[in-house]
Amino acid sequence: MSDQETESRGRKVYRAKSFALSVMTCPGCHNALKDPVDQCPRCGYTGHDSMTRFSFPAPPMSRFVDPDGHFSEDDRARIGKGVGELAKKFPQPRICFCVLDLAEETDPREFGFWLMNASPVDGPEEAELRPWTILLVIDDINGRASVTPGYAIEPFLDDESWQALIRKERQHFFARDYVKAALKFIEGTMEILIDGANRADRKMKKKSTKVQPERGERKSKRRRSA
Repeated sequence: MSDQETESRGRKVYRAKSFALSVMTCPGCHNALKDPVDQCPRCGYTGHDSMTRFSFPAPPMSRFVDPDGHFSEDDRARIGKGVGELAKKFPQPRICFCVLDLAEETDPREFGFWLMNASPVDGPEEAELRPWTILLVIDDINGRASVTPGYAIEPFLDDESWQALIRKERQHFFARDYVKAALKFIEGTMEILIDGANRADRKMKKKSTKVQPERGERKSKRRRSA
């Protein structure tokens, strides 16, 4: 189905990779990175470093990584419905919710980075989903939360947008109302994705507008020289 056919039915579906490039951050020192790198130029952090910070095996990635049962079946159904609404506009991204207790000295952002990379990929379907996964980590015992996007989506959506979203909905995290927090996170994610996609569309249209006059000028020159 084309974008025009979808829009004619009252719903726009955004294409894969239709996001404006943003700034990434190092999971170790949180330094801003303009481009993907194997090693942070500021602190020297690498993906291998995170593998050595956690000695236990990473659990499989799923919509709910919830070893202590914070989400009931009804909760999961409500959140799943919200995720389904987001998927109508953005079929590519997958949102996963991880709620657990971390050691006080553990940075939840680094833990999310580790989980995203160390969690086993058990088949081709998971291999396709992992790069487009948005992982929300909730540290229940310490009252913290962080967001880790997969490598396919990370360059397009900046860390500050996610942090601003968590700050905006922090009352629900502090109250340990994780269902409300998850639903608000889905709503905020929709806004972030739409903003990124719209910024990319505006840039593409701007580039297209600059190119078209140049082609017109070449045609007029040919006519004058004929």
